[in-house]
Amino acid sequence: MTDDLVSGLVILAGLISAGVGITIATSRFRAAARAYRKTGTLCETMPEGWGSWFLEGFSGLTMGTHSLRAVAALAGWALAGLCLIGLGLLLFWRG
Repeated sequence: MTDDLVSGLVILAGLISAGVGITIATSRFRAAARAYRKTGTLCETMPEGWGSWFLEGFSGLTMGTHSLRAVAALAGWALAGLCLIGLGLLLFWRG
């Protein structure tokens, strides 16, 4: 009885962990889009030339780094969730 409860709690913690990862990744993708738009609007106000080229490249770089951070956060939380779910299932089958 206690083993079933513990395994259920560990599986629940794994599901919550995966949900947290999805939530964090979604918010980071939104932040990346906001940073890209913010830099893009700044780029439109600049005169043509090197400054405009630099800001366009910088906005793309910002979008890329924010996206990489979002994917890394999602992968980390999802991996932790999968490990916890696997541990919970292992406890359930052994108990």
